This record gives sequence, structure tokens and C-alpha cells, in this order.
Amino acid sequence: MSEEDLHEALKPVQQYLRSSDINVNTVLAAHMRALGLVPNGDAWQLARSALRAGASFADAALAGAGDGAVVPVPNGEAPGRPKKRRPLTAATELTRARTVAGPMDWYPQRFDPGAIQGDGAKKLLGTPHVSMEEMLVRETAQNSWDARTGERPVEFVLNVRELSQDAIDCLATDVFTGEAPGTDLRRALDEDDLWAIEISDRGTVGLGGPVRNDLTIPEGSVTHFIDLIFNIGATKNDPTSGGTYGFGKSIAYMVSELGAVLVWSRCRTDAGVEDRLIASAIGEVFDMGGGRYTGRHWWGRVVDQRPEPLIGERARELAERVFSKKFVGGELGTSLLILEPRLGLPGPTDDADVLVDSVLWNLWPKLLPDTDGTRAMEIGVQSNGVEVPIPNPADHPILAGYVACLQAVRAEQEGREPPQALFKTEVVEIKRYNEVLGHLGLIKFPASSLGSSDGDDQRSPSRSVALMRHGAELVVRHMERQALSESGFQWAGVFKPVAALDGTFAASEPPAHDDWSPTSLTNKVQRSQVRLALERIRKEADAFVAPSTDTPVRGESLSTAAVGDMLSSFMGGVIGSAPSTRRGSGGGGARSSRPSVAVEPVEWAAADRPGWTRTTLRVSVAGGDPTGTAVALKVRVGTDGRTEKGPQPDYIRELGWNGSEATESSTMIKPGMPQTYVFESRDDIAIDVTSVVANGAGA
Repeated sequence: MSEEDLHEALKPVQQYLRSSDINVNTVLAAHMRALGLVPNGDAWQLARSALRAGASFADAALAGAGDGAVVPVPNGEAPGRPKKRRPLTAATELTRARTVAGPMDWYPQRFDPGAIQGDGAKKLLGTPHVSMEEMLVRETAQNSWDARTGERPVEFVLNVRELSQDAIDCLATDVFTGEAPGTDLRRALDEDDLWAIEISDRGTVGLGGPVRNDLTIPEGSVTHFIDLIFNIGATKNDPTSGGTYGFGKSIAYMVSELGAVLVWSRCRTDAGVEDRLIASAIGEVFDMGGGRYTGRHWWGRVVDQRPEPLIGERARELAERVFSKKFVGGELGTSLLILEPRLGLPGPTDDADVLVDSVLWNLWPKLLPDTDGTRAMEIGVQSNGVEVPIPNPADHPILAGYVACLQAVRAEQEGREPPQALFKTEVVEIKRYNEVLGHLGLIKFPASSLGSSDGDDQRSPSRSVALMRHGAELVVRHMERQALSESGFQWAGVFKPVAALDGTFAASEPPAHDDWSPTSLTNKVQRSQVRLALERIRKEADAFVAPSTDTPVRGESLSTAAVGDMLSSFMGGVIGSAPSTRRGSGGGGARSSRPSVAVEPVEWAAADRPGWTRTTLRVSVAGGDPTGTAVALKVRVGTDGRTEKGPQPDYIRELGWNGSEATESSTMIKPGMPQTYVFESRDDIAIDVTSVVANGAGA
């Protein structure tokens, strides 16, 4: 046997190799370990005998289990003492029937009692609160996250690609066989070009378990394959997962103009690692041969008048002709190909940008590293295999606020110190009586840079709480509240339930997983937990925003302390400017460009006096006279709706420019050469900071 043959035979069981040498014995041992057998003693002798007799490595390893394994044995050679064979699932028993060469079989579903017609299956998502592309990203990412192995980060990639002619030919002749009435497949496969979205995950368990949903499922078996491929609305066993495979998969058919998808999965079965390939389409109801059909189609192997996946080497061969991302070594996972996608833009070349935007706004928590610097998911968007950059949410003019809130909530729930941040984040316990339901992080921060990031759309300032489950940390929805009235500022919030209640909140989600609905829960305690959590999140968010509004919320007054707390949390990013009367040094009396003054906090520290804080501001100038602009700062006590005039030494102590306690009220600042200004203030009052340029109005 050649070295190339050995490497090929090792591929499905690469992770079971225990030696640096690759030879007949080490490959056979790897196949035996994949079946849970120890490669020694009688089992090893049985396997070696079968291999010498011409059996494949997989069949030889199976022979090592003894007791009924059908493999050739050399004449006159004793098979040895039989051992009890490990029970195999129904999916594995039908291996030979599903691995034969040739095109895939077409199976159209006939109507029978309880059958759901194609249009009905598409509509099971209901009316989601988000767009189709956002739902696609949310649902597929959720399914990939739920299937994680935990041994490595989940790799999740969306690739918008134009299929090669070989891939189209393979789909037309070997995959989507038969007439497929009620679909537009034949037309699409006859054209010169065909686009698709290929969604792949690795570091997941793949679609394992039985391939038939009409037989008794062994206790403890996973049912990933039948739940995603056949069942509609099947509940997952993991209470913290997305809840249902069946509803979420509907979005793939809705995104496809043809209602057609191809699924390639590599999973672990009782016979080792197995490739599974199956195609499916949802079209219109049709009549054929005197029978009425639902419009749901499958392509794989028809066994006992039922559709099942093509498996093994033949499945891998066909899949590798169509899919761009292959499985490497012993990788497990799933790839989904959505044909002729429609995401609402003029052409498929724009779809990658749409997906980047959807990933950024819906999966941003998964783009953040953990405390050790690693990410739980490695997410990518590609256009014909070329990476399309995804902006860093921590640098985003809006999402940065949500990032800070999530990091603070994580720290609170993990019992550690929150990370250093420029703007203060409050974390509030959300309770039901004395029971902690979860934690809410809230922050106020500048909005002056809205729309400044490359390619960012012009969104309104942030004014919502992002709701997410504890474990998944995928955004369920945004709870919109009132905006801040202060020009140039925005606020954000993040709520996560405690781990013990993750299942309760997940159970309250509708099929699209885009809301928490307490009325959907039958358990009274759980219904109360979700209802009160939502009520108290709204109340805390309104109270947080109230000091910055012109109209008090629910009749509450705006105390000076509340205003002070608000302003002290986002004193950065204040931009001021005024006309300058300074003349340029170049002569001629030409007026220089209008200077703009930016004031932002760079440090808060405890002052020497108890209950006081020392604040350091960085003041910079853009434009104006290149020799410098005279800038003065006024630091005053702020009260509801106005600023107190004149110094207030009982509340504020100004240390002046660069903390020198100099008496100069202004200083010269050149463009690109910022200065600092230091003051101390009592913690229980509001502070207004106003910048003034020479002979100009307040900024």
C-alpha cells in the first residue's frame, strides 16, 4: 500500500493517531480507536487478519469487535475468540445502501395525514422583527454555536461566491436529479452563472445521530441530523440553545430564490467519522402520476421508500466538487450551500457587505475576545473566498458603548474587577423580590463620531438595551427607550440573565428567537421572572436616562446629584468652536480657518478631600491660526436646565492648565499640540465645562 493510500485512509480518523509514524499498523489502530476498541489482544488479531484478507481499514477495525462482523477471513486461519460487538445505530447499519456510486436519488414528498406543504414550511418563522439577512446570520450562527465541541473556537464563515462550471454541472447531473416540479431548479442550473452563499462551521460536532425519524431513537442519542433536515419545529435538548432547529432552518429556504439548499456534514458515528450529503428544496404543491405532492423535495439515497443522506466516500467526492471549504484532517462540522440568494440588493456582489453589516450588529459579542485574549467564535465573511473586513465593535462609534456594558456585566457575573474604561459604566442587579434575575450594564458616551468609521451608515444615536442570553451572548433584540436630549451624547445598555435562568429566558423566545415573551411560558414562576425582568430593565433604563431629559420620566424630579452623576460619566468628547479674530501670520490680514476646540476627559482619580474627584481634561484645537489659539475653560456647577454663574469654591477647585494652579484663565494651544486642564469637584454635584476661544463665544 502506497504512502498516499495510507494518508487517504487515515483522514477520517486522524484525531485517533497516536504515533508520529504512518504505516499499516498505526492507521488500523486509529480506525479501531475510533470505534472505541483497544488495538491489542484478540481484537487486534481479528482486525489484522481481516486486513490481510483484503478488507478495508474501516471493515477490518469493525472485525476487531468480533461477533457477527462480515469480513473475509483467510482459509484455515482461526478467527480467534469472538468478542461482543458494540451496538450500532440504524444510520450506520445502512451504510452500504447509502454509499453506492451514481447520481443522488430524488425524493418528492407525497401528501399524507399531517404533512406540511412547502409554503407552510417557509412561513413557520412567523414575522421576525429583523431583516432576512439578519435572521440568516442570527439563526445559522446560533445553530453553529449550539453544536460547538468546546475543544477549539467555533469557526463560522459566510462566503458569497459564484459557482464554477464544474460545480454547476455536478449540481445539475449528480445532485438535483429528477423533474423537481414546483421549483425553478432546472432553469437556474441551465444558465451560465449561479451564485450561492456557503455557510460553514468547524469546531462543531456536525449533524450526527440517526438519519431516520420514523424509528425509535436510542436513549441518549443526538438527533441533530433529523432535526435539521426532516423535522419541523423539533425542540433541542439543550435548554440554553436556540430552542428549535426546524424553524431556524426555514430562513435558508426563504433566502434562496430557488428555495434550495445543499448540506454537507461530517460527524462521528458508531462506525467512526462519517460524511453525510443531502439536498433539499421547498417549492409549490404539484401533481404527478395521479398523486399530490407537498412541494418539499430531498435528494440523497432513497432507502425503504424514504430519503436518507448519501454518505461516505461518494458523499465526500460530490461535496468537494461543489463546496469551496473542505474538511481538513479529522475536522467535524457542517457546510450549507444556499442557491441563488436574494438579500434585497441589486446584485450578489453586494451581498457580502450586507452580511458584514448583519454580523457586526447581531454577532458583535462573539467578535470580542475573552479575558485570556481568545474568541469563542472566529467569524468571517468572504466574497468569492476573499476576506471582507469586519469592523472592530470596540472601535465602533455606536457599538463601543454596548461593548463596554457587556464587559462590565461579564466582570460582575464572573466576580472580577471590570476592565479599565474611559467612560463610567453602571451595573445594576435586576431582581424579583430577593432573587437576582440578571445584570444590566448602562453607559453614556459621546456621539460626535457617528458615521465617521469607514463604510458606516448614518445611524441615529444609540438609545437601547441589548438583550442577550447568558451563555450564547447573541443579541436577542434591542429594547428601545428614549434618547438623551443633550446634543452630542448617546447611551447604551446590555442585559444578561444569570446562568441559572438562561433556560427560562430561552424558552420565552418565539420561533425567530428575536424577543422574550413571558406570555408564552406556561410555568407561572418563569412567566413572572421574565415579565418582571423586562419591566425592571425598562424602569432602570428610564431612570438612567431621565437626568438628561427635558421632561422627567413618570413624574420623577431630576436631582442635581443625578445630573452630576450623568455628566461625570461622559465628560469626554465635548467639541466647541467659535469664530476667531486672530489674523494669520502670513500678512495681508487674511482670516485663518475657524478653530474647533475638543475637550475630553483622560483621567479620574480620588482627590485629597474625601468625597471629591480630581479630573484631568485634554484640550485640543483643530484649525485656526497655526501659531496657536487662546483657549479658556469655564468649570461650573450644573443644575436642572442651567449653569450656575461665578466661581463656587465650596464645590469646585480649579487647578488650571497642566495642574500648575496658575492664575491664567487661558492658554495658547497649537493644532496637534493638546494641553491638559485639571480641576477637583465634589462627587454629588453636576459639572458643566465650557470652552471659549479668544474673543469668541462659548463652545
